[in-house]
Amino acid sequence: MGVTAAILSIGDELTLGQVGERNAQWIAQELLSLGVTVVEHRTVADDRAAIARAFRELACGRFVVVSTGGLGPTDDDLTRESLADALGDTALVEDPEARCAIEARFAKRVHPMPAINLRQALRPRTARTLLNAHGTAPGLAATLGGTLIYCLPGPPSEMSPMVSKQVLADITARLPQALRGGVCSRTIHSCGLSEALAAQRLGGLMDRGCNPLVGTTAQSAVVSARVRGWDEHAHDGSVERVITEIQRAWHPYVFGEGSTTLSQSLGDALVGRGERIALAESCTGGGVGEFLTSSPGASKWCVGGWIVYSNWLKESALGVSEELLVRDGAVSESVACAMALGAADRAGVRYGLSTTGIAGPDGGSPEKPVGTVWIGIADMGSGRDPAVRARRFHFPQDRAGIRVATQRIAVQWARLFVGGIADVPLLWEVGGPPKA
Repeated sequence: MGVTAAILSIGDELTLGQVGERNAQWIAQELLSLGVTVVEHRTVADDRAAIARAFRELACGRFVVVSTGGLGPTDDDLTRESLADALGDTALVEDPEARCAIEARFAKRVHPMPAINLRQALRPRTARTLLNAHGTAPGLAATLGGTLIYCLPGPPSEMSPMVSKQVLADITARLPQALRGGVCSRTIHSCGLSEALAAQRLGGLMDRGCNPLVGTTAQSAVVSARVRGWDEHAHDGSVERVITEIQRAWHPYVFGEGSTTLSQSLGDALVGRGERIALAESCTGGGVGEFLTSSPGASKWCVGGWIVYSNWLKESALGVSEELLVRDGAVSESVACAMALGAADRAGVRYGLSTTGIAGPDGGSPEKPVGTVWIGIADMGSGRDPAVRARRFHFPQDRAGIRVATQRIAVQWARLFVGGIADVPLLWEVGGPPKA
């Protein structure tokens, strides 16, 4: 496993679920770039004894422990005192450089500095200060039983620059030469497979004794495989060979690696063909459009679309006939097809993508239960009759989950459709893909 680390997230708001933890994933990826693997992430409340105990326990056998939170000026910010307890320091001391930095920051503001902010200049006697160029909370660095300890503020806008400019350089300088760059990590993403089926396709690649090691995670129809090789397999091509095997096993569901998003992959497919897409959304309420336009440069291939919750707007904006709506209902194959055709035709683009469904919690029936969604795609073609089809899905989540899963599946099907692979089965589909 090589060099290991732990991350400690501190705050009542985290343990009570009032705020989501925002830092650990990013810190873990930054540490991994140095060949340092995070093997534990712990969250503790604003409790002095609990925080001190966590520092001592996490430091056992680890090269690095990074904490976030608890460095503010108020009485419930206890990281400084807790670290001192863990280090065996009997008191905090004021750091002159930290005090000057805090006072200089407040000197630029309209209001005078509250005296309470001087608490942030305190540090354990055997620790040192990490200056914060973006806030009033300096960080701390110390060594506990040979383990490097870094305490950082919770706000990402303050924490991230401190990691990038100070912590990573400090860790690199202290890593034994033989251990630097001792881990190689890659991530590959798919959409439309269940996690169980995705793992089944990988077979022995996921054996826990392997190096490189493969693990999967699933979220809203996206399954990712994380491949990590270390020691002799960090840079001998083993990770690349495993990635190639995963791509083969998950074809055609793979849409990218690393930071590549599903929306970017659809955009790349459209740009590569010189085409654009328009949207017609009912149950997703603009969610597909938001998902697509979160990608930089989306204006090159996504022209926009319509949010058509009411039948009246489906008729007036997209030309869906009243006959279809009365005969089949808004949540139907025919209406999904008509919506997709209307979007492409009115926008003057080749492709139209539509969603219409029952996101709940009410509105379902035995024939169309909550979670029923039709997704339609139209291809206006080039000098030929338009082609259009729709597929039915049943998403077993709550309202928010249904909408998010619909967005992901719709975009993945559009990506496959544009690439000429229209009929592979997709997760949560009812009855299998339509026949050509």
